[in-house]
Amino acid sequence: MATTFHGPNPWPHITRAIRTRGPRYAAIGYLGPDAPDLLPLRAGDVLVVNASKAAVRAHATSPAALAHYVNKGVRVLSTPTLHAKVIATNTRAVIGSANASENSTLADDAVVITDDPEIIADVRKFIDSLDEITEVDQVFLDDAIREWEIGRAVPLPGVTGRVRTETDFLPTPVTRMFVKHAVDYEPTRTESRVLDEQRGRHRSRGGPAAKYQLESLRLDKPSGVKRGDVIVFVSTDDQWIYAPAVVVSEPMKVPRSGGAVLYFLRLRTDLSPLPLPRAEEALTALGHPGSRLRTDHFVRSPSLRTALLTLWDL
Repeated sequence: MATTFHGPNPWPHITRAIRTRGPRYAAIGYLGPDAPDLLPLRAGDVLVVNASKAAVRAHATSPAALAHYVNKGVRVLSTPTLHAKVIATNTRAVIGSANASENSTLADDAVVITDDPEIIADVRKFIDSLDEITEVDQVFLDDAIREWEIGRAVPLPGVTGRVRTETDFLPTPVTRMFVKHAVDYEPTRTESRVLDEQRGRHRSRGGPAAKYQLESLRLDKPSGVKRGDVIVFVSTDDQWIYAPAVVVSEPMKVPRSGGAVLYFLRLRTDLSPLPLPRAEEALTALGHPGSRLRTDHFVRSPSLRTALLTLWDL
């Protein structure tokens, strides 16, 4: 008896596992247009999906995929409450998070594949027990096509929209950037509590390492800095330049500080600081005066903003 785990791209394993004789029974929440390549079903198989009007209109379930299976002789059923992703063959069961969609191959999905007879029977029992079932026939397909045409794709990881991007970190394009010298200060109790919570102070308990971290910026008086701005810090001794940080909050007044304000910044933990002299040389080679990094200023030049970002290949 064997049970195996597969992720974060389990579809090649799923496709191989279900190439067996006998009927297959699948309950897969959502189907992309390319579902037949990932989930090759044939006449006599049963497929339950969420092909509700909401799912089709959001382009989470494709009428083209539904039509393909129906034309192949697969019995296709729809239930609006389905979110599970399970498959049962005569010899194996697949249980996991992967929708039958190319977008699932871009998301971090995982499945367990087992030949345990009890689990196979339980998966079959689960599929047979689904209710609010509607048969997908030609009338259903015609209606689904109309819903698809008036709807639009909603970007959901593993369902619709490509998710392997980093555009959630830096604004696109970067139009406002500041160079500022980092100034150490003692955070208030409230600041420390918020920072600890956001940084994930329980990372030592296990789990994946965080890619982003929250830091704070305190200014003695209000300035032109606002949410969405990018800030490149330089150490007070002009030895290091730090990777860009993005302002993710509006200015907050610091009580009993004489007018100081606090901002929260988001930064990537995988980007290391660089020696300032090396950064100055790189900027000079690109036609920019590297000495500008030694003074605080608003970076007006678009080409200088781009050059600064390329120091970290951003």
